[in-house]
Amino acid sequence: MKPRAPWAASLLAAVLMALTACSAPATHDAAPAPSAAAALSGGAAPATAAASDTSPSALTVVSVLGDSHSGWPGSWFRGSVANGAVPGVAPGVLASEPGRTSIELLAWVGQATARRGVVLVQAGTNDLLIRRATPPVAAQGVEALVTAVSAQHVRAILVSVPPSGTLGAATNQLNALLEDWSHGHQVPWLDVTRAVAQADGTWQLGLSDDGVHANAAGGERMASAARAQLPGLLGPG
Repeated sequence: MKPRAPWAASLLAAVLMALTACSAPATHDAAPAPSAAAALSGGAAPATAAASDTSPSALTVVSVLGDSHSGWPGSWFRGSVANGAVPGVAPGVLASEPGRTSIELLAWVGQATARRGVVLVQAGTNDLLIRRATPPVAAQGVEALVTAVSAQHVRAILVSVPPSGTLGAATNQLNALLEDWSHGHQVPWLDVTRAVAQADGTWQLGLSDDGVHANAAGGERMASAARAQLPGLLGPG
């Protein structure tokens, strides 16, 4: 892994210290504060942080912290963990907050880690799309989010950023940076992008209707990738 520039460490520390100081951009799908976040997911969502953990001890509770990619009804998370399709797993918290950047998602770390277990972290699309961050700056934010989850003594798995109809090259660069970082920090890497992306980082034909989110067919392909990889990634950490 290539060493980061000297300013990277100070930037990461500053992001962690300022996790509640950032204001959200005005977006059509911005989420409310964590106290109201449970209402977003509706009745089909996995158990929230307020629920007691009654899962058998043999099962691993798996939650997700991310943007809209992980929470919509046909998402890869709902098609793998939430519907019980991954052996040995009990669905945990669905902290999927539409329109949020990696820095804003720091406010949901407490909710996402409330049931312990493992937290799948997927963010970065809105850093590129809304903040107009460069891939290296977006990567710093996502890395800070994973670090914040780990600081709660909860195991994190970093999930790849989906393709983009308009920012394919930037998405490819961001995923390369995140995968490199994950290997260097012993953080498991879940790749749900390769199954739906073209080489240039855009969506494969017919797998996205808006160029940002997967459609039903794309969501199922991503869920299939998650179902195939998660059993191996959830082994002893």
